[in-house]
Amino acid sequence: MFQKTNFQYIFSYLGLIPFIIILTNKYYFFIIDDHFSVNFTIYYTIIIIVFIGSTNWNLNSNIDIKIVIYGFLPSMFSVVIVLLNLANINSKYLIIFLSLFLFLQLILDYYFIYSKLKVKTAFYYVRLPLTIFIVFTLLQIAII
Repeated sequence: MFQKTNFQYIFSYLGLIPFIIILTNKYYFFIIDDHFSVNFTIYYTIIIIVFIGSTNWNLNSNIDIKIVIYGFLPSMFSVVIVLLNLANINSKYLIIFLSLFLFLQLILDYYFIYSKLKVKTAFYYVRLPLTIFIVFTLLQIAII
């Protein structure tokens, strides 16, 4: 059973648990403070964005400079979001920016990475559904 299981897919979906907890708390439990929930969501989403960007890097080979720059942009964007959050910019705007960036990152990932692959299983079973779920959850959290 474990030989055919791709644990990367499982761990990818397990990454949704914090979003589910924040969303459930927002509508049902009201235990976690809204300010904490929003800040946690912003920073957790930043981690995901940077992680997605870094998956395009292959340090064992010399890759195209466009892919290097493309993999670096999520880190740059994340630093800007952190600075804006520390400057007390309205968190709803930051969450909307994060949602738009995730969606743009999804489209560009398909264009730069997945369109060149014959087998797009990872895109259709992991990247696309997870991004849609995260963007939907972010927009729900922004409506506080």
